[in-house]
Amino acid sequence: MNTTDPQEELLTQVDEHNQVVGSISRGTAHTTSGVFYRTIYILVKNDKGEVLLQKRSPTKDLYPNCWDLSVGGHVNFGKSYIETAVREISEELGLSIDESELKFVGEVLVKLPSSGEYFNVFEYKLKPGQEINALAEEIGDTKWMSIDEIKKSMETESLQWYERPLQVIKALY
Repeated sequence: MNTTDPQEELLTQVDEHNQVVGSISRGTAHTTSGVFYRTIYILVKNDKGEVLLQKRSPTKDLYPNCWDLSVGGHVNFGKSYIETAVREISEELGLSIDESELKFVGEVLVKLPSSGEYFNVFEYKLKPGQEINALAEEIGDTKWMSIDEIKKSMETESLQWYERPLQVIKALY
């Protein structure tokens, strides 16, 4: 597989009730039926309330070139959801933030063909003058859309989405 994603990265494996049972490698988590692990999403919003969307880079191990929510990432073994969110927003968008700046929106179990991911979903409001520096290795393109526009594009399939953002938006928005 030609990917920039580290397949040996250790993720937090959980049971069907989101209770930690141990660690699992990223490669194993993505290819083993019946496993559950933890993931985060952050919806980054601008002053108009629009959400930053990212097009996944062509080198992603899952769903390359599909549209996604602002920031997403797996929870590494031994880390919390909130720690992961702060790390991922820095890695993917170059934003240095504090945990207190994230608003918890909810938890969603996303069911994929071979696994289940427990998402903690947060929102972050950009500060005036704060600049986004999208990491090219992770993100191919970006655009801003309102939640209503996102829902409409998912219904009409005007953008190429995939299961994670579809299920999260449907569950929480």
